[in-house]
Amino acid sequence: MQNSRMQTNKIKIPLLIFILLSTFFAFAQDPQVQEAIDTSRAVKGVKKLKWDTNYYKKYSDRLIIAVYQSARNYHIELDPQNPADSGKANQNYYADANKVTGIEVDFDKISVSFGFRSEAPQNAALKGKTTYSNFGVSVGGNKWFLEGSYRKFKGFYDKNTSAYDTTYDAGDAYYQNSSMVNESVKAKFFYFTNNKRFAYKSSYTCVYRQIRSSASWVLTSNLYYNSLRTDSGFVSPLVRKYYDAYANLKGMRMLGVSGGGGFSVNIVLWKAVFFNLTGIANLESQWRKNDWLDNSDNEVAYFTSSFDLRASLGINNKNFFLTLSSLNDMNLYNSGKLFISSTFYSGNFTIGYRFKVKYPTWYKQIQASKLYNMI
Repeated sequence: MQNSRMQTNKIKIPLLIFILLSTFFAFAQDPQVQEAIDTSRAVKGVKKLKWDTNYYKKYSDRLIIAVYQSARNYHIELDPQNPADSGKANQNYYADANKVTGIEVDFDKISVSFGFRSEAPQNAALKGKTTYSNFGVSVGGNKWFLEGSYRKFKGFYDKNTSAYDTTYDAGDAYYQNSSMVNESVKAKFFYFTNNKRFAYKSSYTCVYRQIRSSASWVLTSNLYYNSLRTDSGFVSPLVRKYYDAYANLKGMRMLGVSGGGGFSVNIVLWKAVFFNLTGIANLESQWRKNDWLDNSDNEVAYFTSSFDLRASLGINNKNFFLTLSSLNDMNLYNSGKLFISSTFYSGNFTIGYRFKVKYPTWYKQIQASKLYNMI
């Protein structure tokens, strides 16, 4: 129980740091804002864009192709908050997805990525097999964008097995729940207040290039559906006595709506080397349907919170870029005396190049439309 609270507090610490940094980065800036014309929109009748070209450049006239490697895992913790268990009854479920090699293509305001080769993680015999599916899409520009994702993990192991299983020896297989599935569909909206001098995407998709350090407040809203389910129940039979009424819980389906904000900072050296850190906290309303081993169900509603923490480090030159990034999000599903948290971790290494292209006539017409300019 103490470990769970400590993990939540650790997530909040970066947000406090961002608030302290915000005064310097968000307000102590060059007041001169230059007027720039995006080359991709140099079409008659298109309204000029305004941003400070001393701070970032946009490459919407380039086709960006990158190769990446990624590793992802999902962590679900169940803590009965029962003084009698001394923390030994916690279920720390992990799902380690295969390491994936893939290709990412970015063009103007659209990003598409897909994997073409995967490699199983080490010690799969001890942890069991995890199958993983993922799809992501992002639409929007530098001022705001909408990020959608679909994730599915099946097959989890309990890293805390040694704490409650007296027959467990080092090197033995962890307690495994092969039927356990986490499936989620999420839509996240981001709005950056300092969009004339700050380019968040320069650190992740490299459609932009930040050439001078800057930062921005971030406003967010989220809508998601998350399903966590298993055939045999979440709790190992060895510790069910500590979970009271939740010992027979086998599924939760959640619909959540949240809103909040945070801070994002790009630190740039020599107009090429960069570091980004982004922290976001949201207040959230959740509507849940719980499923039990006796095939009954019940509906509940809670008010809770969720967090996003992202970081990226790399080199972003005129044409070539290299990034090492991590995107993580955490949701809390407290249910009375049962503390439940789910955390998604991802690490990505990306290397790519920008190829200059000419727009066809039909695409220039799209760029001249009111809908395009609203994005």
